[in-house]
Formats: sequence, structure tokens, C-alpha cells
Amino acid sequence: MTAPISQTAFRDSRDNFVGGALAQLRLATRLPLRVSCQCRAHWDDPALDQLRFEREVDLGTFGDLTAAMAKAAISVAPGLIAADRDPDLRLVPQFVTVLDADHCLVLAGEVQAGMIAWCAPVTSDAEARRVVSEACHLRAEARAVVEAGNLFGADALILRARALEGRLVGPFWRDLAPSFVRQSLAA
Repeated sequence: MTAPISQTAFRDSRDNFVGGALAQLRLATRLPLRVSCQCRAHWDDPALDQLRFEREVDLGTFGDLTAAMAKAAISVAPGLIAADRDPDLRLVPQFVTVLDADHCLVLAGEVQAGMIAWCAPVTSDAEARRVVSEACHLRAEARAVVEAGNLFGADALILRARALEGRLVGPFWRDLAPSFVRQSLAA
């Protein structure tokens, strides 16, 4: 009985070098990475308590995923993100996204208690289709809840849908993103 041997097991050093160089070039075309945070905005004034809205805050651009994840973690740790022009406006971080130069999702995470719970990227197109279907269903439920007058119930459904959509990492990043998440958990 013979064991199947992968053809890549016998590559010479030139092939490995060329393959690595091509991978680096493909990665370089996807940089820089842009990090942003979706926040729930409100004012400290009790008279304005009903005025709550979503606001996206740009956290910067980075040359690698490790730096982008570190900046995101530092930015959401205090629980509030500074509002530039209005000192009374409070921005509570809820969801962080990392996009590449082609605007493809690299990584996303839900902010919980000042920490980021990174979403597990989908591993296949079939799984991505299932996730899209489930997220659409949750958003439809949220619309029905809003029409019934329950805004707080709708918020929970929208957050669940957003967390599912955070798994829809671009195909290029599906193999890379999980390893960075494991490294961040180990640190």
C-alpha cells in the first residue's frame, strides 16, 4: 500500500521563495488597512436622552493587521471614544471593522465590556451564504419589532445581525484572519 504524497512536498527552495514573494506582493496590494468603530452616540444632558444615533469613527490606517488590532483594542478599552467637536457627546463603541485597500472586510469584532470579541471568519462560500441568510432574517425581525414599537428589542436583533455579518471576511483574508485572532488571544 502506498501513501499519497503531496506534489508540494518536493518543491525546491526557488519555488518556495517565489511562492512566498508572490504571496507578499498580493498582500502588499491589499494594504493599508483601515480601522473604524461603529458607536452609539448620545449626550450627557438628560433633556437630550431620547436623541441616540449611530456614528462611525475612523481609528486610522495601518500597514499590518497586528497594528490595526492593537489600535482597535486600545481605542475601545476606556469604554468611550472622544467626540471631536462636542465635549458633551458620548460615543460608546459597539463594533469594530478592519477593511483592506479594496474595501474588503478583513476582520470585525463586537465590543463587550471594553474588549473586542473578534468574529470567527467564515471558511467557505457556502457558509457565507448561510450567514447572509441568517443576518437578513434577523434584520427583518428587527424591522417587525420596530413597527411593533419595541426599539430595545430591535437593537439586540441588529447587534446579532451585525455580529453575523462580521464573519463575512473577504476570501483573500479567510485563512489569515483566524491566525491573527488566535495570536491576539494568546497575548
